[in-house]
Formats: sequence, C-alpha cells, structure tokens
Amino acid sequence: MKALLLDAWAGLRARRASLLVAQAGLVLALTASLLVGLLAIALSDMDPSLPEPERIVMLDFKGNPPGQPSDWFAASPVFFGPALKARQAPLDHLARVQETGMTLRAASGPRVFSLLLADPELVPLMRLRALHGDLPTVLRRPNALAISTELVRALWGDLPPQQAIGRTLVANDKTYEVLAVITPFDTRHPLSGRDLIAAIDGQASPNSAEDRDAIYMVNGQVYARLRPGADVSQVGAWMREAFQAHPGYAKLPADWRTGREAAYFRALTLPQTRFEGGQNQLRWGMLGALAAACALLVLMAGVNALNLQAAHLLQRQRETALRQSLGASRGRLLQLWATEQGLALLASGLVAWGLAWWLGPLLVDALGLPPHTPLFDPLPGRLLAGLSAVLLTLLVLTVATPAAMALRQAPARALQGRTASEGPWGRRLRQGLLALQLGGAVLLLALTGVLTLQHQHLQGLEHGYQLEGRLLLDVWARPEDAPRFKPLVEALQREPLVRSWSFSNSVPGGGWSGSVEQFRRSGDPAAGKVLRVTQVSSGFFRTYGMKVLAGDPGDRSGDPPGAARSEARVVLDAHAARLLGFASPQAAVGSLLTAGGEFLQAGQQPRRVVAVVGDVKLESARDVAQPQAFVLTDDYLPFLTLYGEQPGALHAAVERLWKQFDLPYFHILEEVAVQRALAYQQEAQIAALLGAVALLSVAVAAVGAYALVADTLRRRRTELVLRRLHGARHRHMARAVLGEFAAPLAVALGLGLPAAALLAELYLGGFVDRVPLQQGLLPALLVATVTTVVVVLFAALRHTRRALALRPIEALG
Repeated sequence: MKALLLDAWAGLRARRASLLVAQAGLVLALTASLLVGLLAIALSDMDPSLPEPERIVMLDFKGNPPGQPSDWFAASPVFFGPALKARQAPLDHLARVQETGMTLRAASGPRVFSLLLADPELVPLMRLRALHGDLPTVLRRPNALAISTELVRALWGDLPPQQAIGRTLVANDKTYEVLAVITPFDTRHPLSGRDLIAAIDGQASPNSAEDRDAIYMVNGQVYARLRPGADVSQVGAWMREAFQAHPGYAKLPADWRTGREAAYFRALTLPQTRFEGGQNQLRWGMLGALAAACALLVLMAGVNALNLQAAHLLQRQRETALRQSLGASRGRLLQLWATEQGLALLASGLVAWGLAWWLGPLLVDALGLPPHTPLFDPLPGRLLAGLSAVLLTLLVLTVATPAAMALRQAPARALQGRTASEGPWGRRLRQGLLALQLGGAVLLLALTGVLTLQHQHLQGLEHGYQLEGRLLLDVWARPEDAPRFKPLVEALQREPLVRSWSFSNSVPGGGWSGSVEQFRRSGDPAAGKVLRVTQVSSGFFRTYGMKVLAGDPGDRSGDPPGAARSEARVVLDAHAARLLGFASPQAAVGSLLTAGGEFLQAGQQPRRVVAVVGDVKLESARDVAQPQAFVLTDDYLPFLTLYGEQPGALHAAVERLWKQFDLPYFHILEEVAVQRALAYQQEAQIAALLGAVALLSVAVAAVGAYALVADTLRRRRTELVLRRLHGARHRHMARAVLGEFAAPLAVALGLGLPAAALLAELYLGGFVDRVPLQQGLLPALLVATVTTVVVVLFAALRHTRRALALRPIEALG
C-alpha cells in the first residue's frame, strides 16, 4: 500500500499544473453544492428537543369569500383551540399561540422585543423548559412574563439570569413580573426568535376576548398532539365541524355558505410547516433552482476531470507499456490510476468542505437568516455521506472510460514510439462533453441575466406614486398614545426641510396592508364593488407624488363649522371610479357612496368622494392591481411619511427632534424605497446567488475549452506544421485550431438558449408585472451568447498563439 501511494503521489506531482486547474473548478462546484445542501438541511430539520414532531400538528385555514379566495395562511382563528377541546376531538394539549411585540427600555434605548402569547398547554406539548423559574405559572397568571437570557443581557447587562426572577417590567403603562428565564429557542424550533412569553388571556394580549373567539379572524396558530390512532388528514374535518357549529357561522352572509364552503381547513405536522406557506415555498423554490444549478456545475467540473484524465493517460502510453512489459497487470494499473484520481478527488472534497465551513456564516448573513442557524453544528452527517457518494461517482466516471481507452493500446507499438491517438470517436466525445459544459454556462448566464433584468424592472416600476426622497417614520406605539406625539408632529410640520408629510396605515412600495370593503353608489340598486381601503391623511397624495385627476383631497369646505362631519371623505383611484360606473373622474367628485359593512357586505356608512387620483397599484408585482379607495382621516396612524428634497439632512433633522422630545417608544426612520427593496428581497437574493454559480460555470467551461485546444495542438502539431510549409497563413492556422470549437459551440447554443428561454418564461410567469421580452429575455440571451464566445476565444488564445509560433524542426524532428 505504501508503494502504491508513493507511486500515485509521484504521478500526481508530474501533472500538478493541469491537475490544480481541473480540481480548482471541482472544488468551487462542490463548495457551492455543499452550501446549498447545508441550507436545505438547516431549513428542513426540526429542533431535536421536540418530542415526536410528526405527531404535533398546526391547524391551517383558508378563507373562501365569494370572489375573494385566500391562500393557506399557515395560521388560523385561535377559537379552534377551545372549540376542538369542547368537542373532545382526539387531540391532546391544544394550545393557542399568538405573536406580538412589547416595547421595553433597554440600555441602548426603547426597543421592541418579540412577545409570544400562549396557553399553558404549550409547555407539555413542546416540552418547554425554563432555565430558572416556573414557566407553567407564567402562562396562568395575567401579569407574569418569561424572558430569554438574551433579553436579560439587553435589559440589565451582566446580571446573572437567576437574579432576574421577581423583577418588574413596565410596558404600555402596565406592570409585569418576571417569573421565568428561558434559553433562546433553537432556530429550527417553531417558536424561535421569541424574547418574551406571556399568557394569551393576560394583560399583555392586544386582542379582546371577542377577537379570540372570532371565526373568520386569522389571528394566530393552534397546536396540538395527535392521540394514538388519529391521523393528520382527519383534523380538517374536525375543524370544519367546529367552524359550522360556532354561533358566528350563522352570522356569515348567506351567499358565503349556501351551497358552498365558506372556508377550507387542514392540519400540518411540524415537519410539514417547514415547507408550507408563501415565504417557505418561495424559499424552497429558490433553493431548488440553486440546487439544479449546482448539480449542473458539478457535472461540468466532472467533465473537465474526465477530459484531463483521458488526455493524461494518452500521454502516458510509453509509461503504461513499460509497466506492462515489466509484469504489471491491468488490475494493478487500474489500481494505480484509481489511487491517483482518488487522492485528487479526496483533496478536492476536503478543501470544499473547509470552504463551505468558512463561507457558511457569510451566506446565512447574506440571506437574512437567524445568525445561529445550525450549519455545521451539529456536523451534518447526511451531507458528508452525500459528498462521499458524489466523489465516489466521479472517481468511477473519470477512471473507467480513460482507463479503457489506455489499456486498449498495444504495448509493443507504444514501446516503438508509435503511440496511438484517441481516435475520431474519442475526439467527438470530448467535443460533446465540451458542448455540455458550454451549454450549461449559456443556460446559467442567460437565466442570471433574466433574473437581474426582472429585478431591475421591479425596482423601477411606476405604480402611480414616487418613493425617492421620502422618509418613513415607523413608531411602535398604541393608538391611545397618539396625543403624546402631537408636539413632535407639530415640530416636524415647522421643519423647513419638510416639503410635505402624511399619515397612513399602509406604506406604498411594501405591498398593500389595508382592509377590504364593498362600496355602493347611493341610491344605486346595482351590486356594490369591492375596493381595497387605506386610511390616510389629506397630504398623502402630495407626499407620494400621486396625480390628482379631479377634486382636492385637502378641501374641507363641506365640513360643518365646529362639529364633526357625518360623512367620511374618500379619494378613489381612477380604476375604482371606472369600476363604480363613473363616466369620468370629474363625475365621481361629490358623489355619495355607502360602505363599511362586515364580511364584504354593503354597509350604510356614508362616504363622500372628494377627489380622484390616477391608477395606483399598492400590490406587489406578483398580484393584479386592485381598485383602491383612500379614506381621509385626521387621526394619527402607524406610519408617518416625510418628503424633502434633501433626504440626508431631513433624516438628521428628524433624529434630532426625536431625541429632543425623548419619546419612550421604539422607532425606525428609513427611506420608503427600502420597503420596495424588502418586498423583492428574495428575487434579488436568487439573482445574486445564481449569478455567482453562473460565473463559476463560465470558469469551469473555460477550463474545458482550454484543455480541448491544448489537446488539439498536441494531436495536430505535425499537421499544422505541414500547413505552414505549404504556405498557410496565420488566419488559416488559427481557423484550423479554432475549428475544433465550431461544433461544440453550435450545439451548446442550440441547447442552452432554448432551455434558458423556457425556464425564464416559467419564472416570469409568476409575475403580473414582468420585464418585456425585448428588454429582458433577448438581451440576456445575447449577453450569454457573446460571453460564452468570448470565453472560448480567450481560453483558446494561448494555444492558438503557440500554434502560430511552431517551427518546422520542432514538430518534424
């Protein structure tokens, strides 16, 4: 064995230059694949501390109002918890869970910490443990809290966690007592990221008892454990029975429930929750695309290794013949070559593993995942087994075919110096493999171009409003705290840098988050129209640069002096005005509408149209634009937008005023455009990651092209010299060398470009607003083609120059 290893090491050293080039591409391909595999494992695995997670279920709900069906929420009305318990469903430890926040003053100032509201049954259901104190008592007392060790540090610095027990905290003018300290949840736990825990029926809950009993308010999750003999597929039927037995079901509109289902129900096991839901599905779609790209990259790197191994064994024909003449058997030669290649692949695998370990935290940070997401802790044995399988497969593929070709040669001919070539079929095979590499590079480059252009298109969409120069002040406070902000708002109104300002309960660019109501023209017997409603102040339209087509949002001439107006003022967008049957924007101004009914029914609240603005789209690019109605109000709303021509100076002025008034609330001050960037963050991430893989594929394909032209020069040296002796010029010589690439490049473009166009069409099909064909797909395909051709020419440049510099005596001697 020692002699075999020494012999193999000598063989590796003899070809270290070409070996390093080939293995470098393989290392990069394996590293990218390992990172994707690590993310997939981290995002799919459950916290190992959870008892039988496949027996723990989460109830899921899907609303089905007429004409307004929803997706699965990965949540449900929390009334299902007590309702299923009362109906004695075969479920144990039914626990309601809601998420909210609590503002506390930390050492760095007011901060919002994540608060989990839960039933006491959650403790045995998920086998929760407190580091100090009594967690079940916390969930039974209305003023008790459990806090994490990280929150202890944020509030009291280096205070020992056990000394936090018994301390009091004040939030929203309410006093709480700390009765337990918990360690942070594992990022794979369904409750991860929570800083505080309190009783769902306690004083920390922002929801009323009526809200918790509502049958159509998706306000939390309900978890339970299946009893022996029960199956997750049965839970949906139990939920449906509880839903229809609830008194609130009879209050639903008749057209919601007569002859149809008002909602759909199901349950998901905890492992299934890692894959279901809108965000999870987008994330897994991204990982699936990256996994496919990495698999293609590994294949391309494997092709390089195969080509170089074949060329290497052909160059060693005299050595092989000598070994055979000295008694070496074919098995011994195979063992030697397999050992050489195995050592090279093993080194590549180890380097790739080290790079993945080093790059893992950087990738977690780039994707915005929790910083403690477990990648290598604990060691992912499944991934190590997968890497071993890939390396073993590559070993077989890169040894079997080249070895068969090398052992087919007659030793006597090689000893006489008449070494054989790989033959025409060998050359065609290598050209075919290069075509596969180039086709993969074309495919990934084109897809990266489409994704990048689509993301740029999303960032530059005109939706009827402007975001540049607008600052968003987001304050975490209650509606009843609004009077405390009056001095700050008045100071901001006097600030010279503020051109305009407005309050709203939704922020354009970040996706719509208002309510939905049915509007009807007063006295019109026709059915009403469903509009999306956003509450705003009158300066909203000027602040966001919306075009007013008719009327004046700030007109208060119709308000009765000294008394509250009985009619709410409303601004429609042009889409809503057309839908309601107005012939023109001017015709809509002054009209009286009625709205405000529950469950999308016609209400009797009067709404007077005071203005009409141009078409506005507040939905994301994946959704169809809906008609919008803006209800004007003088109340303070969650979001304050400030517009000024000097955003940097305005930002500094607002922060100065905030410190001056020293309000005890957490706030975020950022450009509104950030909201749009966050809305399309996953599109940007997948474009960046796929771009990195595409660049790696280009490098691997360049190595393949370099290897092919080097082999061409070796095989055709005599022919090229004869061409020179017969008067061939430089262009003829270059054409003879580069002609090796004509067929592979044509095949690569013929396969890669249509495949890229098909996949790009599938991706763009998920968007309502998509980049036009002539601006998105065609430029991406053109750039991919040009880049691939340039890479091939660059890879062939060195050896082409060597071919032009050949001297007759060198080749014919």
